Amino acid sequence: MQTMNRKIGVGVLWNLASLFLTRGASTIFMLFLARLLAPDAFGLVAMATVVFELANAFINSGLGAALIRSKTVSDSDLNTVFYTNLLLSLVAYAALFAGAPYIAAFYSQPELTSLIQVMGLVVFINAAKVVQVAVLSRRMDFKTQMKANTASVLVSGCLAVAAAWSGWGVWSLVVQMLSSALVSALLVWFVSKWRPSLVFSIESFSRLFHFGRNLLAEGLLQILFENSYVLVIGRFFSAELTGLYFLAKKLSNLISQQLTNAVQQATFPALSTLQDDNKVLLHKYRQIMQLMMFLIAPIMGLLAGLAPVLFELMFDKRWFGAVPYLQLLCVVGALYPLHALNVNLLNVKGRSDLVLKVGLVKKSVNLTLLFIAIPYGIFGIVVSQVVGSFMALIPNTYFSARLVGYSLIDQVRDITKPLLAALVSGFASWCFVEQGDQNLPLWFIGGGTVGLVTYAAVSLLIRVEGASLLVKKVKDRKAAIG
Repeated sequence: MQTMNRKIGVGVLWNLASLFLTRGASTIFMLFLARLLAPDAFGLVAMATVVFELANAFINSGLGAALIRSKTVSDSDLNTVFYTNLLLSLVAYAALFAGAPYIAAFYSQPELTSLIQVMGLVVFINAAKVVQVAVLSRRMDFKTQMKANTASVLVSGCLAVAAAWSGWGVWSLVVQMLSSALVSALLVWFVSKWRPSLVFSIESFSRLFHFGRNLLAEGLLQILFENSYVLVIGRFFSAELTGLYFLAKKLSNLISQQLTNAVQQATFPALSTLQDDNKVLLHKYRQIMQLMMFLIAPIMGLLAGLAPVLFELMFDKRWFGAVPYLQLLCVVGALYPLHALNVNLLNVKGRSDLVLKVGLVKKSVNLTLLFIAIPYGIFGIVVSQVVGSFMALIPNTYFSARLVGYSLIDQVRDITKPLLAALVSGFASWCFVEQGDQNLPLWFIGGGTVGLVTYAAVSLLIRVEGASLLVKKVKDRKAAIG
């Protein structure tokens, strides 16, 4: 068990390092680009990104996750997934290229045709590195992935800012996307020892796709669902409003989704080895849930509280309309670890069929809420996301209760205290920054400090479980070193 804890801990640390380096750099570049580009440029890229992400999910087809989860993997398995992904990427790009004019007509944005046809090249690049990433993940080698991701962000960010400065407009964002994927793929290939050979196995494909097919369907549905808001806003509203929503969504996802995904990537291979021990699996997932909520909830609370002064500091007035969207989406972000970890648990148990079923239920409810909200504008659409996130707790926790005994009531107990502490801290920081409009950087730092101190005090007062776990792990680590 100590070895398992160490593997998970080391993997999480490397993924967190990757998160802070890559997302920190991404944020800086995004701030530069937002100053150089108008909201409608971000809106156009948001519209094109929908189809690109669908193609990306199609080529992945869940086979990468199937490789990571498998107890043993042969060279035949690796080659089969590699060539399958290349073939699927060819099909996906052909569909993107042919469908680009129709997608542009749907949005009434003629410029999207060429944007989609060029951005679609990313599917080839991403298809070529799926197996390499799976091999590194199976070895728990997240350090290498961190280096590749960090380098790709830095290179692509610099190229995008240079392009925007030179007047390339929306195409600077396309440069960023293509160069990021290319650099990451080249570096992963450079450090990985695995190389493809001319082998393809029908047996390997059938076995891996049996698990991956449900993840493929769920992945396509998830991307359609996540981007349905951009689809609707882009179709019924302007590119400028789409850009405001897109920026708010990217900022809210910056911490919540990326931090959760970093932990998931590190824990999935390790926890898959415990898939037959429900008692240990439940214990581990409760610890991960408590720690994740303790870390993410206050960040989302502070982001919501400090959003007005953050936008005054970082953006010009063209972007101020995104503030209320960001504040509401922080609620969705605070609940994201709960949803993601429940899905991760089903994957660890090998029940990708249940992942698909749960996904269908959640998406049906949320899409219904979305279409009901259209007459109420973008603000109403964002509110529908908040409502849908709370409603999704019921189907998301149902099978976790059946498989390992982690019920909705237990999970609510695990998240209530950190959410309450985060709400109080976010309100405290908002109250602080609302008191003054001079020296914005000082007020921003002061508001953040007030929020953090408030969160720490409330957490101690109500005895948040994640805080206790974190303190215990630090003490254990010190004792081990001593």
